[in-house]
Amino acid sequence: MGQAAKTDPLDARLLARYGEKREPAPEPAAEREQVKELLARRQQRVDERVRERNRLEQEKSCDVADSLLRHLEWLDREIEQLDRQYKELLASSQSLAPQAQRYCSVRGVGIQTAATLIACLPELGRGDGKALTALAGLAPWPKDSGKQQGYRAIKGGRAVVRPALYLAAMTALRRKDNARSRFYYHLRERGKPGQVAMVAAMRKLLLHLNAIARRGTPWTPQVGPN
Repeated sequence: MGQAAKTDPLDARLLARYGEKREPAPEPAAEREQVKELLARRQQRVDERVRERNRLEQEKSCDVADSLLRHLEWLDREIEQLDRQYKELLASSQSLAPQAQRYCSVRGVGIQTAATLIACLPELGRGDGKALTALAGLAPWPKDSGKQQGYRAIKGGRAVVRPALYLAAMTALRRKDNARSRFYYHLRERGKPGQVAMVAAMRKLLLHLNAIARRGTPWTPQVGPN
């Protein structure tokens, strides 16, 4: 632009002109953070709705019950609005929209689970299985002492990721015509407790998602228990 001088005000104007002329796309990290904030706000409203419903079940005053019902209606609208916002943000993003579509190609994974993974587990596609399992709170931690071997239990990880994977796995298990449900019921037939088999199915789902994120292509259904 023929500008040789350099000061903070001049630099600011030059950057502003660059933005006007080139219209650079937002950074994926910034868009991901927006999705994360919208999902966090949505969860706050959902938690609040649960509390208000519990109060309504115990309330005996008609006036208070009416107030609770009005608040519940308002919360429903707020949650619907937040749903629209994060979905529109994902759909309009050049970098995040393809990711969401790939994740949703996996049976059981809906747009909310896909958004949660994009916002809260960006390591998908770049991390190894063990690291991702720990980040998702699906790693079995030992409780051993001397010669006594304790029960392995999952814990830790990112609080919002594990419930999202659980819901996705549960959705897939409702039908027995897919590899994940066959894997789950195969473990149950071998005598594994339901909770253990479910965690194994969630880990397998996580590895599937990691594979498609690394490949950059939708998931191809498998045949058989794997």
